[in-house]
Amino acid sequence: MVRSASPLVTVTIPMYNNERYIAETIESVLAQTMPDFELLIYDDHSTDRSLEIAQSYDDRRISVFTSEKNLGPEANWNRSISDVRGRYVKLLCADDLLFPECLEKQCAAYELSGQEKVSLVSSSRTIIDHEGNPLINKVSFLDDGLKSPSDVVRKMVRTGTNIIGEPVCGLYPSSLIASTNGYSARIPYTTDLDFWVQLLRLGNLWMIDEALCAFRISGRSWSSRIGSMRHEQFVEFMNEVALDEQFQVNELDLFIGRFNSAVQSMTSLMGFKLFAGSASQKRVIPVT
Repeated sequence: MVRSASPLVTVTIPMYNNERYIAETIESVLAQTMPDFELLIYDDHSTDRSLEIAQSYDDRRISVFTSEKNLGPEANWNRSISDVRGRYVKLLCADDLLFPECLEKQCAAYELSGQEKVSLVSSSRTIIDHEGNPLINKVSFLDDGLKSPSDVVRKMVRTGTNIIGEPVCGLYPSSLIASTNGYSARIPYTTDLDFWVQLLRLGNLWMIDEALCAFRISGRSWSSRIGSMRHEQFVEFMNEVALDEQFQVNELDLFIGRFNSAVQSMTSLMGFKLFAGSASQKRVIPVT
């Protein structure tokens, strides 16, 4: 396995038992209009055909790493960013998708930002179901351009949800990884958002108000407990963020956020239950 010494972007995929989707995810990376990337796939001791499928690709940009035991999501996500060589990094969950111009447009955003210190570029996303059908064509909470950390975090608190996006949405400078504590699952629901906030302590956000990727939801991963867990964990996260004076979160922000978080959790719970009910009646086609 010969890796490029200095690709522009490292796309890294932490993977565990994703045989149904991993080929589609890999192919979405290989279809990028910006070809200067490496793709690192970290298998977390899968028990299905995920590793076999990932290893079947013959592309010099792809490197596949295995594990002798299951490490769990937090450890495997951090392992996935432990040896990146690109100037920029995108962590991509093994069932999500990049649209063809995603890397090209997100890299270009760093040039557009000029002298402003940008520590994170994110974009809007499409929500897809287990078969790849769009459920919501575009989810967007922020318009185009440069956003200050305090503005983003205060709006996030008031909105009561992750307005920056899931891991698939973000691209960040690899040079900043050493200045963070990595991904933490201490509050599981906000693992990705916690990392975004760490990056926002180091610079601004540049938002692209265009769906450049797809985040997949699956009825199989849903449980009736997630709605209440989401609210409780998001409120815990809001309270912690509010302690950081850099973000200027006040009591009114927290009050509004607690209400909106409860509403977001309730509507998501109903929506996912409805989705899970309809998905369970569709025939699941196994990967062969």
